[in-house]
Amino acid sequence: MLSYEKKAGSNVAEIVVDGKISDEEMNAVMTAMKADLEGGGKIKLLEDIRSFQGMEPAAFFKDPRIGLSMMKGVSHVALVTDATWLKALAETFSFVSPAQIKVFERARLDEARSWLAGAA
Repeated sequence: MLSYEKKAGSNVAEIVVDGKISDEEMNAVMTAMKADLEGGGKIKLLEDIRSFQGMEPAAFFKDPRIGLSMMKGVSHVALVTDATWLKALAETFSFVSPAQIKVFERARLDEARSWLAGAA
């Protein structure tokens, strides 16, 4: 399951991953996020990875240029996960990302939200 939510009037969006990501879910999230980014300004993104059990092949092979171009519109990313490999991947990606990335353990979800709220 993959979902995306951004409340009106807020510049913070949340993505939740819980299980396997379908192509349909990936399309819906990319469409919603793209619409939010077209509104102008940068957004802050909370990625709540509850569990990750892979992706459907069609979702996996989405054009990576789309994701990279969308990341230019993101100023901060709070990655919330207990998966060691995702933490390492995020820390490595932070060196080349235009966004400031910070990793939080699942038990610190509220702290991640506070960090995003206070990020300038």
